Amino acid sequence: MTEEQEEITGGAHLARALRAEGITRVFGIPGTHNLEIFAQLAAEGIAIVSPRHEQGAGYMADGAARVTGAVQVVVTTTGPAVFNALTALLQSFTDSVPVLLISPGMPLTHPGRGNGLLHEVRNQSQAIEAVLGDSHRVTSPGEVSLAVGQALSRMRTGRTRPASIEIPLDLIEATGPGWTHPAVTRPHPSPEPSAIRSAAEVLAGAQRPLLIVGAGARSAGAEIEELSRVLGAGVILSSNAKGTIDDEFENNLGAIGVLEALPEVLSAADAVVAIGTELAPSDFWPEPLPLPHTVVRIDLDEVQMLRNARVTHPIPADATDATIALTHQLHQTRSSGHSRAAVEWLRGWQDTITAAAKDEGAPWAQLCGGLNDYTASATSPVIVAADSTMCCYYGVQTGWMARRGDRFLYPAGAGTLGYGLPAGIGAKLALPSARVVAIEGDGGAMFTIAELAAAVQARVSLSLIIVDNGGYGEIRNEMADRGDTPAGVALLGPDFPALAQSMGARGLHIETQEQLVTALKQAEDFAGPTLIHITEDSRAATDMLGASEIMR
Repeated sequence: MTEEQEEITGGAHLARALRAEGITRVFGIPGTHNLEIFAQLAAEGIAIVSPRHEQGAGYMADGAARVTGAVQVVVTTTGPAVFNALTALLQSFTDSVPVLLISPGMPLTHPGRGNGLLHEVRNQSQAIEAVLGDSHRVTSPGEVSLAVGQALSRMRTGRTRPASIEIPLDLIEATGPGWTHPAVTRPHPSPEPSAIRSAAEVLAGAQRPLLIVGAGARSAGAEIEELSRVLGAGVILSSNAKGTIDDEFENNLGAIGVLEALPEVLSAADAVVAIGTELAPSDFWPEPLPLPHTVVRIDLDEVQMLRNARVTHPIPADATDATIALTHQLHQTRSSGHSRAAVEWLRGWQDTITAAAKDEGAPWAQLCGGLNDYTASATSPVIVAADSTMCCYYGVQTGWMARRGDRFLYPAGAGTLGYGLPAGIGAKLALPSARVVAIEGDGGAMFTIAELAAAVQARVSLSLIIVDNGGYGEIRNEMADRGDTPAGVALLGPDFPALAQSMGARGLHIETQEQLVTALKQAEDFAGPTLIHITEDSRAATDMLGASEIMR
């Protein structure tokens, strides 16, 4: 009997399979039903990051996966722990992030109607499938390795999605034979030459072309800039595509999906090239998007050709390969006169959009100014891990000037609160040389503020900016705009700097842009997190907080 086929526990099969696939770190909390898993992970030299809540584990894995593109692993125990993690896995699913959830499940022989076993869920896999679409429940110790190989094969091929493996808890310590099953991936499909020629032919005559770029095109930044130059096309980014191109790029229109000006510019365009984007309402708020008749769509996922747009020229292929091929073809067919006319049209819209973004983001102008000063002086990539909060989607998304290679991690699809801090922790662990800034509102921060303690324990150097308006500001404004009396939105928040200090982190309140830049730079030298508290100057803050100490 070979070593690979020896009788070992299900937990050992799992740890060996993960190590063989290059997994060096997992995020998770040990529990009564997964002790053998954690024992075997440690024996295989796989590092364990201990969050304070399983939702934090999921967000940490999500942040690490976004900045590396590599599969990250979350390990929970049964029942409540799985449900705690599922909110984070929903976020990963909607934003196409490769996170693998591994959990124990009820024993193989568990009574169908239950018997009151600890953490009992009658059909845990079905609950997971409701979020992820699939969950592999294994039926023998040796099948665990197969499940790992199959999951990673799917996650590393085509459009990335989360996956789940459920191991009945009686199989985790049971022994059985098995061997590793290496993940198998297929190369990305190459663009069909006929599809490239057809798209180039129609684009060659476009007078007002636009590129709409999503996170699926992150690896094609330089190629997208070149395509934009050839076409004279403006570039619109989804939130998570920010940093794909330099925000100072001459044809950039920015991540303007939240602006009311977006439908106006789209209505004026005569051709759109959508690259690696769902064109989803969570990214591009005004709906339906008034797309022109000519829509060229580049995406690995063929299903995207039939979603959120009437596509006239589908190109199912890798974003980089297809963009290169399309640019090459256009060099042969696009006239310089067309490009000049397009650029003239574009410049007018850039002025309009800049003014709209400045107006929409006015309450957070000093926050963005500080981030821009800090980014301009940074010698390594800057990662902003954002929350679903006004200061991020109205402010930082349009006001922060990211360089090509910087990252904006934003919970677009599910719009979960509490994402920023744990996602930033995961990103910093995955890319230690990056400068990581998490940004949350005071309401969302309380969802996962306990992860400051995890960052302290792991000695993770990052900044957490909390922008305080006294509660759930966006919802307060929506209530007021309906004519309702705002209710249930004003929060009695803690002393955030003191709370951070009680956990072993640094905490301070700042009032000026200059103080923000200084605080961000000083945070780099602290072996742990730094919480920076800012009071927002906005109508929501005036109502709920009084805004007596605004940032100026």
